[in-house]
Amino acid sequence: MWTVLCVMTVAALVGPSCQRAPVLITVNHSSDDGKPGDLSQSAFADYVNWWQNIIGIINHQEEPAVEAPITPVDQSTCPPCTCGALGKKNRIVGGTPTYVHQYPWMAMLTYKGKFYCGASVINHKYVMTAAHCVHGFEAKNIGVRLLEHDRSDTEEAKHIDFKVLRVIKHKGYSPTSYNNDIALLRMDTDGVEFGPNTGINPVCLPVEGKSFAGYEGVITGWGAKKQGGSSSQVLHEVYVPIMSNDDCRKTEYDEKRITANMMCAGYAEGKKDSCQGDSGGPMHIANNTAYHIVGVVSWGEGCAQANRPGVYSRVNRYLNWVANHTLDACPCSNIYTPSE
Repeated sequence: MWTVLCVMTVAALVGPSCQRAPVLITVNHSSDDGKPGDLSQSAFADYVNWWQNIIGIINHQEEPAVEAPITPVDQSTCPPCTCGALGKKNRIVGGTPTYVHQYPWMAMLTYKGKFYCGASVINHKYVMTAAHCVHGFEAKNIGVRLLEHDRSDTEEAKHIDFKVLRVIKHKGYSPTSYNNDIALLRMDTDGVEFGPNTGINPVCLPVEGKSFAGYEGVITGWGAKKQGGSSSQVLHEVYVPIMSNDDCRKTEYDEKRITANMMCAGYAEGKKDSCQGDSGGPMHIANNTAYHIVGVVSWGEGCAQANRPGVYSRVNRYLNWVANHTLDACPCSNIYTPSE
C-alpha cells in the first residue's frame, strides 16, 4: 500500500528506481540543516517521465503563489478541540485494513475528481501533505475529502468534500532531492466541526527536537499493497520501525540524500513500507494513546525493498513554519488522554 508515490508511467513502472509521486485514480462522486543530495540521474529521469505521461492532466506552469495577508484568529472564539483520538479501536505493503473512520484526521486529496495523494487534518482549516503533491498542480482543481474509508462503497459512510482556498508549499522544497517536502492546504471553509457530531478529529503535532528513532511508526493511506500494484480502495495501516538518520545513511541510499529534514522507517529486509498512492499521508506515533504526526510520506526507491526504507518529511522541523502559516486557524492543543 505504500508510499511516496512511486513514479510510474500510465501503464507500467519505469525502471527499478521508483520515486513516490502522485498517481491519479478516479474517485466516485456519488455520494535545513545539511546540504541536500540530488537524486540519481535515473531517479530524476523517472520523475520527469512521470510528469510527461500525465501531460494534459497537470498544468506544468505552476500558478504564482499569492501571499495574501492572514488575519489571525481570535483564539477566545475557538471551540474546544482534542487532537490525536482514534475514531475506533484497532480491530499497506504488509498492511491491514482500518476500521471505518479509525483515523478521523485522514484526508484524501483529489485532482479533477481523481484520487492522487493523502493528507492529514491538523486544525479546523488546514490539512498537511507533501510538497510534491502540490508542485505543478493547479489549486483550483485540488479537492480535500474527509471521512473517506472505502473509495468503492458510496453507502458505507458520508464523506465531506472541500475545495482548496490556498496552497502553501514550503519555499525550500526541491523536486530533485525532495528536501523540505511539506505543504499545507487551506480548505475553503469557515472551520470544520470536530467531535462526535461529525466524527472528525485532528491529529496532534509532534514535540520539537525528538528524533523518534526506535519508535513504531504507523502509516495510513490508500496506496498500493505491492510495488507496481494498483491503489487500495480501502484505507490501510502499516507498522514500521523508525530509524535514526545515521542508520538510514548506511542503507543503499547515498548518505547525502538523507537530510536533517527527513526521517526513515522500515525493516532492513523490506517486508513492510508505504508505496505509490500514499504520498502526503501521515506517519504517526502513538504517545500515551494520542496519535501524533511525526512524518509525511515523501519518497523512496521501490516499495518494501531491502535496505531502501521509506523516507518521510520530519514534521517537528517545521512547527514554527506551520504555526506562522496557519494563524487564521484555531490550534488544537488539548491532547487526548483515555478515560480510566
